[in-house]
Amino acid sequence: MNINIGDKVRFLNDVGGGTVVEKINKTQAMVRDANGFEYPYPVNELVVIEKASQVQEEKKIEKKEGKKNVEIPDMKKNIELKDNNDSEVLFAFIKKINTNEDGFDCYLINDSNFYIFYHVVLRGENGYEKLDAEVLEPNTKIAVGELFRNQINFSKEIIIQMLFFNHPYQVLRNMVERRIKIVPINFFQEHRFLENDFFDEKAYIFELLKEKQGLGESLISQEDFENNQINKDRLILIREEEQEDKSKRYSQRKKAPEIEVDLHINQLVDSVIGLSNAEILKIQMDTFHKTMTDAIMNKAGKVILIHGIGNGTLKAALRESLDVQYKLPYEDASFREYGFGATMVILNSGN
Repeated sequence: MNINIGDKVRFLNDVGGGTVVEKINKTQAMVRDANGFEYPYPVNELVVIEKASQVQEEKKIEKKEGKKNVEIPDMKKNIELKDNNDSEVLFAFIKKINTNEDGFDCYLINDSNFYIFYHVVLRGENGYEKLDAEVLEPNTKIAVGELFRNQINFSKEIIIQMLFFNHPYQVLRNMVERRIKIVPINFFQEHRFLENDFFDEKAYIFELLKEKQGLGESLISQEDFENNQINKDRLILIREEEQEDKSKRYSQRKKAPEIEVDLHINQLVDSVIGLSNAEILKIQMDTFHKTMTDAIMNKAGKVILIHGIGNGTLKAALRESLDVQYKLPYEDASFREYGFGATMVILNSGN
């Protein structure tokens, strides 16, 4: 059965389905599921459960006019291949330099002899944002988007979906998906940006896939990927602590500064007239996020958040963000100085 744009389909060999939004080539179609994700899928593994009408199809085609189509590269083109068949795919963040914009460039690195059809999505507090979808040639890297400083505190994760092939009509593996959790504090720690073989600059790199001799059955799971990253972070912290211990032998370290911010709304705006409770909380949380980012970049030792007692809404929101986003320890601030209305965040336990 022919597959057309607008057809509702289910997956033959997997759970789920969606709507066909693009025909990539004769054997591949792009399917959008109920959550808005778009998956490249083999046509012969799709089952049509509802055909699109001719009118609906024409409208969808009209909407797609001017949209960039993903092109399958010319496989006959002379592509430089490695002598061995080891496969490694990485994702990297590089600090923007010599620009007025503060943030990071995002790169996908294909260190293998295979082509990759990829789809990169940023998940934030307000939903999903497509960063890029394209075909990446063997042994190349490509910029897939940007992550600005003011986005980091409100971003949850970057999702990378990959389909490997060595010919437009020969898909080697089922789709591989990796989710990189955005932990704001990590982007402002210098020790996470390392010298590497792919860029002149230091980069914050995630190893999405690493295999010997092509793409075999050893493709690791998302859980394995996360555990590998945790172990890598532990090694980085151990090396950093060892370096700090050595430095103590020779010099007295300066005490890291302590930052204090009053989050009472009357300290942040001239008037609260016309502001809803939700708008007030947003202003307070925006100030909190800015303070935390500045404190991390300036290597502060502690941050005192003065939130008052009230009904506890602001205090609860602050502590939830510290647990989930920043993953930093905190405790009640000095009762003698602040009563019950302040939280102390510990950024540097050595102070």
